[in-house]
Amino acid sequence: MFSLGKISHNLALFRSNLAGAWGEVFNRPSARIYGLVGLILNLLSWLGSILLYRSLGNDLTVLHYNIDFGIDLVGHRGQLFINPILGLSFIILNLVLLLFFVRHKHYKFMSYLLWNSAILANIFLLLAALGVYLINFR
Repeated sequence: MFSLGKISHNLALFRSNLAGAWGEVFNRPSARIYGLVGLILNLLSWLGSILLYRSLGNDLTVLHYNIDFGIDLVGHRGQLFINPILGLSFIILNLVLLLFFVRHKHYKFMSYLLWNSAILANIFLLLAALGVYLINFR
């Protein structure tokens, strides 16, 4: 059935392959720069959400405003943390996909595509947090 030695060997092999792929992904200076920019943008999103959470005194807050219909989403102020969590999960998901594509012949293109999409998503999520600030305090 299951051999403990075989499972241990497969886990060690997986760990060494993951370490090799991780090293190949972050061996390129562009990948380190893109990763750092993505993490800084996500950190700014977390910081903005924490500051908004602290400055909103009541439990209900305006989370979305539409030009056509006005206020269309009101919720608990804890929902402000959905955007940074979504941005961080987008970075992690793209990093996992990049680890799978590390041995692919179009790895360089996929690397730029995945890192840029993660950065772009975090920029839009940061702008959404700015919009929530403007809605509630202006």
